[in-house]
Amino acid sequence: MRSNPLPAWSLKAVCLAGVLSASVAQARMEELADSELSNVTGQAFINLTTDANGGINYTRVNFGVSVDTQLNMKRLQLGQYDDAATRPGEGAGSSDILINNFALGTVNADGSVNPFRIADPFVELAYSGNKVVGVRIGFGEAKGVLSGDIQSLTGNIPVHIKGTGNAIYDRANFAQQAALFLAGVYRSSTLEADAQLVTPGGVADPTRASQSGIKNGDGLTCTAGCAGGWTDALLGAFASSNCSILGIATCFPLSQFQSLPVGNIANMSSMEGAARGFFISFQSQDLAWKDMDRNAFVTALKGAFMNMPRYRDASGNLVSPINIDFDQAFNGIPRQDTCLGTATAGC
Repeated sequence: MRSNPLPAWSLKAVCLAGVLSASVAQARMEELADSELSNVTGQAFINLTTDANGGINYTRVNFGVSVDTQLNMKRLQLGQYDDAATRPGEGAGSSDILINNFALGTVNADGSVNPFRIADPFVELAYSGNKVVGVRIGFGEAKGVLSGDIQSLTGNIPVHIKGTGNAIYDRANFAQQAALFLAGVYRSSTLEADAQLVTPGGVADPTRASQSGIKNGDGLTCTAGCAGGWTDALLGAFASSNCSILGIATCFPLSQFQSLPVGNIANMSSMEGAARGFFISFQSQDLAWKDMDRNAFVTALKGAFMNMPRYRDASGNLVSPINIDFDQAFNGIPRQDTCLGTATAGC
């Protein structure tokens, strides 16, 4: 894309939808008796909703369906344009979103498929007057494995890291291990941290980021097996700075996370634990889209934007869409097989 980040295919899709909606059904209306009507229930497969915010009008096409899919794409590349005013400091030829060998769902050795599950997908257009200024494709709920060689991401993608201190001790040298022990953090302690898109220096970076990590000023929280208040006080002092805590790295290349769990994938038999509010959008200006879980508006930056926000679980707790442990954070997550046949990627 160059001057207009809205893809041509989205405009073609809108035109096609208009043509289809304008066609005349060749069917004759038949009256139903009250007794017959009482036996009929149903819900529209497709419905339209409208909204307005800050002078922008929205029309959303909702598809009341559930989809199980396993798909592969050689390259997902969105928002490739050079605009010094919009993307200052970004490399020439870089993209807002670039994922090579992108895939949803995985394949087992016996050829069976572990699908990526989607419920209530939708397409939405945003208008300023008579001009389309944005389009997004989203899912009411989503869960499964997302794979790819991630080169750059623009958007909001929080990650929660939780695990024992064992992986941190394995990463630390003797002096760092001693500091952790004195702080009351042991190999058996349970620690947690929140990560997001960052620069290599640990500054929050929602634009064409190539790393994810604990941003400067944030740190670790001990939730079990530590020395109590003493540990909490020291961990509060050990905030991440320049992508490290006590010299231990807290930022990691996105390229090392080749298969990411979206939502709680421990039980794929239902949509319980599915992530909510996942969308990819394209806009010609910074634009607010409604979060489908919290009913609030989230601002997407001009260009291509991926939103995978925190959401409320069944107990009302705010949780992250992607949850990993410290071993995965430090060492990456190898790609799961996404191809039928001999190839594991790029099929």
